[in-house]
Amino acid sequence: MPLRGIAALIVVVLVALLASACGNNNSNSNAGGANAGESTPAPANAGSSGPPPAEEAATKTVKHYYGETEVPAHPQRVAVIGLEDIALSLGVPLVYAYGFEGYYLYDRLKATNVTLSDSPDTKPNLEKILAAHPDLIILQGYFTDEAGYKELSKIAPTIAYTPADWKANIVAIGDVLGLADKAQETIAAYDDKLKQAKDAIAAAAGDRNSVVFLRPSDKDLQVFFPSFEPLLYNDLGLKPDASIDEFQKESEDDWGINTSLEKLPSITADYVFAIYGGSISSEDEFQKEMAASTEVEKLSVWKALPAVKNNHVFKVSARTWMSSGPIANGYVIDDVKAAVTGAK
Repeated sequence: MPLRGIAALIVVVLVALLASACGNNNSNSNAGGANAGESTPAPANAGSSGPPPAEEAATKTVKHYYGETEVPAHPQRVAVIGLEDIALSLGVPLVYAYGFEGYYLYDRLKATNVTLSDSPDTKPNLEKILAAHPDLIILQGYFTDEAGYKELSKIAPTIAYTPADWKANIVAIGDVLGLADKAQETIAAYDDKLKQAKDAIAAAAGDRNSVVFLRPSDKDLQVFFPSFEPLLYNDLGLKPDASIDEFQKESEDDWGINTSLEKLPSITADYVFAIYGGSISSEDEFQKEMAASTEVEKLSVWKALPAVKNNHVFKVSARTWMSSGPIANGYVIDDVKAAVTGAK
């Protein structure tokens, strides 16, 4: 065979071999999905120029009244001791709460079917809390001491807050539980309620808007100062009676003063709010204490009060007025608005 013919034959053979190889490669590349009628999926990170997303941490460190504690990032079973007002407002997934018949939040707590302490004793019921299997405990810091806090921490991670500033607490707890938006919504709704009440009170009271907050008994008198109840004295558009300034000069305490009934004539307030019972008193105890107050009301110094003469003395319960939170403070706002405007 001529050399040119041999060369042409070699080229033909090489082309045939190359075509065969390409066909086999294409066949193999589709083999995984050919029988199923689909192509092989691309790798998960195909087309991504960055690293894969980092996994979310299972826990986080929280600063609180008793120090720092590592808590679950997404707690699902929460025990609350003394901060139920905030917990209910946020919609916390409760498994245990402080509550008993007569407590101002009792009916709301019962409706959640949560395990309750069923006692006004503020000492945490460790046995009930343990049986509830919480993955986080939220504690009102004044309900126990550091030793009690350590006992609770043996059951589950425990964080504590004092009740002085419920808005700061609801923000902090909302952040811990992933409910930050709900916390802000609760504060906004409360502020709106407060503003509407303030406007209504201002319209009804005009410049006759002085007020005193006190606790009378048949033996003595307690008068509370604005630092103790700023909602009444400052936030709702009323102003402290002139007698408050004089009482403050006589007292070494910020909360108020224990004084005698002989001081009643110095009170010239347009409105008087008289408190009875305690923050953890039952309704029956509140009613009994109010009934006992009739002895004070027989005194001429009581009858001479301008607020008494104008039928502007209003009896209120310590169960809400001595508590703290958007729900408790909401009740106070309703009480004052109803008293001054005459509308519920």
